[in-house]
Amino acid sequence: MSTDKAFDLLYSEFKQVSAAALWIVDENISTHIIPPAIPLISAISNRLDTTQDLQRQGWNCHFNDYLLENLGEHHFQSIFLRIPKEKAQAHYIINQAQRLLSGGGSLYISGLKQEGIKGFIERAGTLTNIPTETWKADKQTWAGKITFEGPSPSTLDDKSYRSLRQAPGDSHFRFWSKPGIFGWDKIDKGSERLVQHLAMLVAENKDIDSALDIGCGYGYLSLHTARLLDISVTATDNNAAAVTACQANFDHYQLQGNALADNCADNINSRYPLVICNPPFHSGFGVENDLTDRFLQSAATHLTKRGIAIFVVNLHIPLERKASHYFTHCETPIITDHFKLVRLSQPKI
Repeated sequence: MSTDKAFDLLYSEFKQVSAAALWIVDENISTHIIPPAIPLISAISNRLDTTQDLQRQGWNCHFNDYLLENLGEHHFQSIFLRIPKEKAQAHYIINQAQRLLSGGGSLYISGLKQEGIKGFIERAGTLTNIPTETWKADKQTWAGKITFEGPSPSTLDDKSYRSLRQAPGDSHFRFWSKPGIFGWDKIDKGSERLVQHLAMLVAENKDIDSALDIGCGYGYLSLHTARLLDISVTATDNNAAAVTACQANFDHYQLQGNALADNCADNINSRYPLVICNPPFHSGFGVENDLTDRFLQSAATHLTKRGIAIFVVNLHIPLERKASHYFTHCETPIITDHFKLVRLSQPKI
């Protein structure tokens, strides 16, 4: 049993698979408790760490931004989806399922009542003439089986999920972004504060000629850092769509930058005079102790001896206390109503 009953509803259906099947892995899955690998089921995840965890456990899992158009038509007898938080993403996958499933194949979706799972089941059911089957683990946790005879002439509104669009913007940039990236159509207030104070925070260090952005998203911090300091930025993120969008923004504005898919910069061996980070301590990730430590350890590992690491976090995050394990100097020069900017130097690693 996992900690999410909606996943358990899908896992129970895995046992019935007798032909090629596809598992669309939700980004918020806990990979600590999952079923043993099933050879007939292929998996796709848009998070690199999840992909690597599943691969280590024997699953045939691929990392990409759910590039379902690249898969052959009518290839799968079953598709499994735990409804993601992004509505457009869920609608896109439901639309694609019609094309990917063989005649009589079924899409299994699960989720929580407060996530709108009943609405997703009902909308998916309008795309087929075959009655939808539903069942539940409890009053809050539902699943549905939608069977297709073939593609429907109608589709659900997926807000052109596959396409980048210039969604959030400020006085300097209109950022290319898309559904599937956390905060894809907004400018994060914490990141905005970091940009406002960045020049002041690094003013004493005259040797900054490059920077590393750990958890870049669509590239807000990366682009502004490249603009303000006129340097090259290496941007990393776990999310496939984020890497694509960030690179598109570098290219569009002709700034010095390279976006890489990486899990907390694990595969980057270089050190940088500046590391910037707005950690993903938000809904869906939580504020787990090991996650806080992972970002701090990565920053220390990738910072030069005379470099500066700057974090922006919510006020309640005990970053300073944890940072003392990885850095000799730790200060909090900027505190607002909701955020604090923490400046770290002299890494101990």
